[in-house]
Amino acid sequence: MTNILTAYLVEVERRTIRIVTIDPGDILAEIRRQIGCELIDMVRIDRNHCIAVDDNGLTDELPCFTELKGYGSPLAGNLLIIGTDAAGETVSPSHAIEDNAAMLMIRYPVLSPEFEMLNGPTVFGSRVSGLSVKLIGAIPTVLTEERAH
Repeated sequence: MTNILTAYLVEVERRTIRIVTIDPGDILAEIRRQIGCELIDMVRIDRNHCIAVDDNGLTDELPCFTELKGYGSPLAGNLLIIGTDAAGETVSPSHAIEDNAAMLMIRYPVLSPEFEMLNGPTVFGSRVSGLSVKLIGAIPTVLTEERAH
């Protein structure tokens, strides 16, 4: 086992993905620290990759969520993509960070004002009569080391 492993951290509110290092001495604590939660769940991407996700993330109010291609449920909170070997041990991911980013779509709400026209003897113009909500999608931006800080 090497002294340092790498993983890909998806910070959903920033809509970014970047390489992080994790200490293999206590992988579970490192995963919790990276994604910022106590209870985690693992979502399998393929035979050699998993996403660590907040197990209770969908029970909270969500500013955004992530869709994984081919996976039916949304993922909430920050995500950590890790590699796994044939024995199920955690290793560094073998796919490029860009390939992992392309499998993800971060969805976030945008409010759009709706206007009504005012046309009367003393009032002319428009005013906001309501707001509509639409979901926008973005693939996470890959941050290099110099762009991550």
